[in-house]
Amino acid sequence: KAPRPAVVKLNLRGDQPKSDSPGWRGPSRNINRMADQELTDRVRELIAENDVLLFMKGTPSQPRCGFSMRTVQVLDSMGVEYGAIDVLPALQPLREVTSEISDWETFPQLYVNGELLGGCDIVEEMFENGELAEALGVEQPAEAAPAEAQAPASDEPYKSPPMSIEGS
Repeated sequence: KAPRPAVVKLNLRGDQPKSDSPGWRGPSRNINRMADQELTDRVRELIAENDVLLFMKGTPSQPRCGFSMRTVQVLDSMGVEYGAIDVLPALQPLREVTSEISDWETFPQLYVNGELLGGCDIVEEMFENGELAEALGVEQPAEAAPAEAQAPASDEPYKSPPMSIEGS
């Protein structure tokens, strides 16, 4: 059984005032201020502290997008421990920071040993050709990638059942 991923919490509050403080305009004011050097430094620290770190939409147990879900499935099939950061609470500031750090602003993003490997498609391709196992320092699993395992058995493309629209 694969180890459970650690969900890394990224503290975006900083010195956020309470809602009844004068001048409070909501959390985005502080997130935007933090999106500068402080957030960049924190993201760099997290990448350095975690051998395998996934920036994703949602969490490994509750992915909030199909690409994040597929990346989690690949990592889980590899049996590696990894940290995960839910980018949704601060999507735009994290896009800006990761774009600055690695010139990549879409999610998910998988970092291994401090370097960006890529997003979902690249991770799946690396899984299929064995490069991901090599990068992670693990044996290539014998089974097919999770996304392939769910493909239809025949050569025919999957067709949904016909939809009927009833008139009113």
